Amino acid sequence: MSAPTTTTIFAIETAIIKQIGLVNQVANFGAVIKTVDRYSGDFADESIDRLMERAPFCLVSHTASQLDVASATGARWRGEFVVVCGAASMRVGSLTSRVGGPSAIELGSRQMAELVRDLLLGQTLGLPIRDLMPEAIDEVYSGSPGGAPGQHKLSVTGIRLSCLYSTARNTAGDGGNPAAPLLEMWADWVAPGTPTTTDLPLNPAPDFSSNAQV
Repeated sequence: MSAPTTTTIFAIETAIIKQIGLVNQVANFGAVIKTVDRYSGDFADESIDRLMERAPFCLVSHTASQLDVASATGARWRGEFVVVCGAASMRVGSLTSRVGGPSAIELGSRQMAELVRDLLLGQTLGLPIRDLMPEAIDEVYSGSPGGAPGQHKLSVTGIRLSCLYSTARNTAGDGGNPAAPLLEMWADWVAPGTPTTTDLPLNPAPDFSSNAQV
C-alpha cells in the first residue's frame, strides 16, 4: 500500500450532500428535494410534523468504518454511509395504498432512494475514494401523525452505501505535534467575541490633497 491521500469522513459526507443537491439544478426539476443536509438525530429530536415540513428530504450520515488494510504509512478503511430519504404523501384513504404506484407529480421516498442510488453509483465525488457502491435500500418509517386516518403520511426510505478511503499515519508519536493537523485546519478561525485590533502605519502617506484655508 503506497502512502495514502487522507480523506475525512466529513469531506465524504459533504461531497455526497453536494452531489444530491445537483438534482435540483438539472432537467428543469425545480426544487424536487427541499432539504439536503447531514442527519443529526432529527428523528429523535423532531416531531413527525416538523420532519414533514422539511420533506422531501435527504439526510446523510456516516454510520461506521471498518479497517480494510494497514501499512507503515497509513490505513485504508471501508466507510459506511446512509442517506435517509423522506417524503410526505398527500394521498388519503384508499389512495394511500401502494396499488398503482405514486401519482405523476409525487416524489416518494423510495423514488428518491433509487435516484440517490443511481446518482452516486461508482462515483468518486472528486475525492480520493474508491468503489462508492449502494449496499441496500430499506424502508425506515411509514405512518401519519398520531396514526390519525386521512392525514398526510410520512414515508422514509434509507439507502446504505460504502466506499474505500484512506488516512495517513499520525507522526505525533515520533516527536511531532499531535495538534498540528487540527491547528492547520483551523488556522484562520477566530473565537466569537475575541477583541480585534487595527494596526495603523506610523507615518501614513497622504492619499489626498486639500485646498482648505485655515
